Amino acid sequence: MFVAILLAYPVYQPIDARACGMGGAFTAIADNAFSYYWNPGAMVFGNTGCMFYYQSYMDVPNLNIAALAFLTGRRNMRFGGGWIRTGTKFESGDDYDLINEAAASDNMFSIAFAGKIGRYIGVGAVLHRYLFSTFDGSAGGIGFDLGFAYRRRPIAFGVMTRNVLSSSGDEYYPTFYRGGFAFLLLPKVKVKRVVRGDKVRVVKEFYGYRVALSFDAEWRPWAIKETEEGWKEGVLHWYTGIEYAPLDMFGLRLGYSDLEKFSFGFTFGYRNFIFDFSYNLGENENGIGRMMRTSLTMRM
Repeated sequence: MFVAILLAYPVYQPIDARACGMGGAFTAIADNAFSYYWNPGAMVFGNTGCMFYYQSYMDVPNLNIAALAFLTGRRNMRFGGGWIRTGTKFESGDDYDLINEAAASDNMFSIAFAGKIGRYIGVGAVLHRYLFSTFDGSAGGIGFDLGFAYRRRPIAFGVMTRNVLSSSGDEYYPTFYRGGFAFLLLPKVKVKRVVRGDKVRVVKEFYGYRVALSFDAEWRPWAIKETEEGWKEGVLHWYTGIEYAPLDMFGLRLGYSDLEKFSFGFTFGYRNFIFDFSYNLGENENGIGRMMRTSLTMRM
């Protein structure tokens, strides 16, 4: 059980408390340091900075996920990446040997690049290095992601594919496809006075939005699902979420997906520091119970 969870989750488990608070519907609106994970094409629309993430499984002892991410660069060209680690401890042995405590971990190291095509379109690519280790051996591989994002208020759209080229094939890190769209409503506006020559002009600067409605769909062609007609290859998952930020320093989120069911979260921010929290109620198809996620962001 633990090995199956360990192999699957760093690649397919939603990362980032903000995204998880929206049920994982984040492909179209990814705009932070973890945008390389959700959609590398959206990196060009994100805020530069670095992030730390931690996830605990409240009903599965000794299983957790930790991650680091960064995003830097100019407006039309971005560079980012990060490290995601799932770790667990479990008992090994059989009826004839003493039972010992063993550890296993799954690591994903990533480097990403993105650029703008025109004003509203971004494209990006990510190179992953996977390393899985446990008491009875280790495995690894290389994966390659591609992403596309379109963002013109109030519409956002994004598609991406993970492991479109993978050295490990479908055994450990198979390919899947994801797409999403969102409505970005009630834009945040700053009014500035700009001196141009002998004249003073009033300029409006948009720096975000108060409301986001988002929907994602994910296709896993390698997965198997039981139906009334028997077992079939190919599984489609869906995710939806809403975000409302009445204040610049505070926001609320609610999400629902066919995998994790209900989740909710909130944000507190002060200047360049942002804290995100999300909680999953535990009624999920994976059977791993409740999950608590936190993210800390420092904007540059």
